[in-house]
Amino acid sequence: MKKLLSVLLVMLVATSLVFAGGSGESSDQPRIRVLSMTAQISDGILEYLDEFEEESGIKVDLELYGESELRQKEMTEFMTGNSTVDVYLFSPLQDMAAFSQNGWIEPLDEYLTDPELNWDDFSSAPPKQITIPGTDSVGCIPLYSSVQLMYYRTDVFEKYGLEPPKTYDELIEVCKTINNPKDNFYAIACRGERNALTSQYSPFLFAFGGSFIKDGKSDFASEGSYEATKFYGELLGNYAPPGILTAGYSQMTQLFNSGTVGMVIDANALYATLVDPAESAYADKVGVAAIPAGPEGAHSYRQVSWAVAMYPGSKNKEAAWEFMKFVAGSDVAAYITPLGMPSFRNSVWTDERVESAMTPDMVQAYADTYALTTNNEFGLPRMTAVTEARDIMGGAVVYSIETKGQGPELRQMMQDAAADVDELLKAYDEYGENYNW
Repeated sequence: MKKLLSVLLVMLVATSLVFAGGSGESSDQPRIRVLSMTAQISDGILEYLDEFEEESGIKVDLELYGESELRQKEMTEFMTGNSTVDVYLFSPLQDMAAFSQNGWIEPLDEYLTDPELNWDDFSSAPPKQITIPGTDSVGCIPLYSSVQLMYYRTDVFEKYGLEPPKTYDELIEVCKTINNPKDNFYAIACRGERNALTSQYSPFLFAFGGSFIKDGKSDFASEGSYEATKFYGELLGNYAPPGILTAGYSQMTQLFNSGTVGMVIDANALYATLVDPAESAYADKVGVAAIPAGPEGAHSYRQVSWAVAMYPGSKNKEAAWEFMKFVAGSDVAAYITPLGMPSFRNSVWTDERVESAMTPDMVQAYADTYALTTNNEFGLPRMTAVTEARDIMGGAVVYSIETKGQGPELRQMMQDAAADVDELLKAYDEYGENYNW
């Protein structure tokens, strides 16, 4: 596979929030620089940061960026070869290949035996997503996971005497029952924006026996992939609200919280916003269930959404490791899990802070979904040109939604898209026998 990031990135000018230790510390006191994103995980870090600094004697300069800004910041700075970063958060799903190939990830094998970490507690983490490609070395500590769940309005389901659907046939019947466009109420929302939809479309794809890539070639034109795309188009074309083709992650919560839809199928990260009374008038009417099964079963992805890594050029690796243990520790895990960002620590589910903060149906739905046997571990096509491939395939899915799954050009569009994805694989020497993801 060709070396990634061969084109020099344009330097990003960004403003960050920096949280540093107070003045007056001794000059020999360890001080580390950490890059993180602004989200629930950074809220969890800040919740316990003062305590960590006091107990460890380590001062932390924590810089916070939005997700895309963080990625650009890391790439731009690491490319210089003289970054002063010690620890950083990143998305292994998107960045492990590029970061490891460029030498930006410190192997952690010698650190994982630290009893204070309790590495065995992370046994549920997908190993392929945290291992440096081409090696057996772990390159990061996974912080939280993402699976696909189904959220539904309990009051609407009670009104019609419905149970959460467990199959696609049942899902369609529920949609038919509760859909009421005349009153601006629609049965369901799933992502319809052509690039953003990929991960949420993937469980449907695999549930019909399709896949993104098979034997080093695009599988998008297979019969299973075609049936999945057709069904996704029928579902959203008939039972989703207008504007669904521009709907991504944030629009899912907006549609549910506004009372526009009765069901949303999307990531577990939506949970915190849906049950927040400050965000929704329906916060006390949110049910959570495992996703329905298609002809080939239920196939949620299981993603390592974000992880923490050590920069190889760190001059403070001992202090950096102490901070990494803190970020992946039980306190931060118990803070972010009820916010819809479940920690990979198995012990978090018996933590009373989590048990008291999460509804039983959310806990059960997550457990049932994570326990599924599936080949859809990543939820995205595994290839260098993943962004381009998502856009190409997403165009055919959008067409299916627009035509309610009945478009006469769908099969040809999917064949053309598959051919284009194959060309991308060839361009990066990843086609056929050269596919090594």
